[in-house]
Formats: sequence, structure tokens, C-alpha cells
Amino acid sequence: MPVHIPDDTDFATFKEQCESQDGWTARYNKGGVTVWCRDEETTTVQKLKMKIVCKDVRAETLYDVLHDTSYRKKWDTNMIDTFDIGKLTVNADVGYYSWRCPSPLKNRDFVTMRSWLPLGNDYLIINHSVKHPQYPPKKDYVRAVSLLTGYLIQSNGTNACTLYYLTQVDPRGLLLTRYLVACHLPQHSINTNMVAGALTWLWMESWYCLSGTAALLEFFTQVGSE
Repeated sequence: MPVHIPDDTDFATFKEQCESQDGWTARYNKGGVTVWCRDEETTTVQKLKMKIVCKDVRAETLYDVLHDTSYRKKWDTNMIDTFDIGKLTVNADVGYYSWRCPSPLKNRDFVTMRSWLPLGNDYLIINHSVKHPQYPPKKDYVRAVSLLTGYLIQSNGTNACTLYYLTQVDPRGLLLTRYLVACHLPQHSINTNMVAGALTWLWMESWYCLSGTAALLEFFTQVGSE
């Protein structure tokens, strides 16, 4: 099955989702960071979106930091490993990424196709999971699936920008789902698998999104003070 490489329409749709408020419910708003969730009619995997205004950080600088996979270890404290597998076009590649999950979860990893597009004052990076015959699931990891994940960075002048992070990820795995069903959901609850899956995803993705954001902001704070 051929791999779909995002085109201008895909980038425009991603940008529209980042900027739109329709259908999104705010779940977190603190310290200049806002996180929304959105239920999808065609899947039990929710979407999560974050927005943060970054002061004293140029859009080009933030884009370069997020785009450079080899530099990610400088700020992403959740990352275990990442590397490029192969380049498809001038603005698309396939890569591997693994990240540390909080106990009692098993660590997750991804094989994704990533595309990027600098467009005027906007900078976009999006990815989705793909299969690669040379990188099958590993024994010590749960192979998660990115349905859609990406960043939209918008310039707010000479030295400021707005960062959107949008993700729809199926974390896979059963451990936490079973724990949530056993401890937090009534036995007569309807469709417990769907509810537990949504709770699992929301907890994992909120933790990863917020902790990753904190790590990135701390990195820029350190750089700015040097």
C-alpha cells in the first residue's frame, strides 16, 4: 500500500484544526498554556490540542528546534531514542521515536512519516504512523499509532510566536485500561472499553503534552539566560 505524502490541502486542513474552536472543549488552562480535547465520531481515539504564546522566542528558532531530530535530546526529557530511517522527498521523511512513559505504563515507540512546510509567517510539521519492514514492533515497547500529530508555529512579530500542538494518538496496550476499568468505572458501566480507552489516552497524552511543553519552555529559559 503506497504511503500518502501530505500535500498543500493536508497542511491547510491541519492549520484549520489548530485555529478552530468549533467542537473543542478546554480541559486545562494555566500558566499561559491551554489544552483542548475533541471527541471524534469515527473513532474512540480523541484529539488533543495545545496552544501557548512564546515570548522572546522567534518562530524560526522554535521551528528549527522542533524540526531537528538530532537536537531533540537537548530538551525532550521524555525521549529515549530517535533517528531518521529514510528521506522520501525534500520535505518528507520516515523516522523512529521512542518515549518514556510514567509508571506503571510500558514505554511507547513510533515509526512515522513526517512532513514539514515553512509558509510565510507559518511553520508546520505533521506526522502519521507508517509500517516499515526493517523496524517491526520491539519486545520491550508498545508500538503506538499516530493518526495525526503536528506543530503549527505562527510568528507574532520580531521576537515572539504562538505554538500549537495537535495530536491524535492511539497509545495501544491494555495495562492501564484494565486498571482504570477495575478501579474507577462501575461494573454496570456501558461501553467500558471505549470509556477506559478514552481515559487512558487522555491521561497519557495530557501528561506527555504538558511535560514535553514544560521541558521545551525550560530549555528556552536556560538558553535565554546564558
